Amino acid sequence: MGSEAESADMFKCPVCNGNVKTGPDDVVITCTYCGGTSTIEGKAIGDHLMEAAVGADERIQGFQEFLDKNKGMNKSLVKNAKIVENRLIYVPVWTAKVKADSYYKGYKTVQVPVQKTRTVRDSDGKTRTETYTDYETGYVPVQSELHTDTDERLLARKGARFYGLGEYLDTIKLEKTVPYNFEKIKDLDPIMLNAEIGQEEYEKAIHGRVADNHRAQAASGLTELFDCRTTSSVRGTTYLQAPFSLIRYKFQGDLYKAAIDGNSGRVVLGEIPITKGQRIMWTLLGLIGIILSGVGGEFLYPQFIAPEMDMTFFGVGLLLTIVGIVMTILGFRVLIMTQRVKKG
Repeated sequence: MGSEAESADMFKCPVCNGNVKTGPDDVVITCTYCGGTSTIEGKAIGDHLMEAAVGADERIQGFQEFLDKNKGMNKSLVKNAKIVENRLIYVPVWTAKVKADSYYKGYKTVQVPVQKTRTVRDSDGKTRTETYTDYETGYVPVQSELHTDTDERLLARKGARFYGLGEYLDTIKLEKTVPYNFEKIKDLDPIMLNAEIGQEEYEKAIHGRVADNHRAQAASGLTELFDCRTTSSVRGTTYLQAPFSLIRYKFQGDLYKAAIDGNSGRVVLGEIPITKGQRIMWTLLGLIGIILSGVGGEFLYPQFIAPEMDMTFFGVGLLLTIVGIVMTILGFRVLIMTQRVKKG
């Protein structure tokens, strides 16, 4: 029983004959020895691209530039941040061009001018009939179409998500990709994630996603959408392996993280610590805001109850109140935050 359970988690690479450990949902496997990539049945996957990746030192340099740019008053952040993890992870992505055509029907409401008459009485008590314009709700039928030809990509994983991975996937530029060649990246010791979504499942999912996007776009301009029929065709389906890195670092005993574009070494999304000194400063700012709001209220209240409003005092009071409220919100918002999140 034990050997059968163990063999169920192993895949025999058709290229180098090596045993590769797999997950229960893996459908496209990349060999950890030779980098050969095939379906779980051992079949080739067709078009296969990758992005080249930079080394660990270049990723650290990009990370330190991110910290330096966002350190604020925390001058010691770059020097005292200790990196505890900096691994390169190649994530699987399916991508294709999708041409879609939608034909939809619905209606939208408009305000229609309507001429009406009414009887009015003048100052002498005489009545007369006058015509005036009123507006009523009208319904306009709409029949139109949408046509798109877009690049659609989908992370080929059902399970775990990494911090900043969604933001990273949006930065991938297909023009920077090259034909897959494991020899060019194996010295970087990357983690090669297997795909849990196959080509057929991807194409089915992408048909549905494009149809949903068309339906939402059509409905956005209508009061009610009756019917939206979409036909789509997928072409140029490609398996892409993209370099992603998650750096974890310690600062003053706490752990933080930053997502790195492995191709450029630049931070996509990262956490910046908020120190005790910064918390004290922002707390003081919030307290000052409360005081300013109170002073502004002292200027405003007499103006509301006075027979004639003094616009100078009213303006000063309003300004102090607004500034005080903003300072209070900013001050106490930072106070309850554990860190700031910044885009690269």
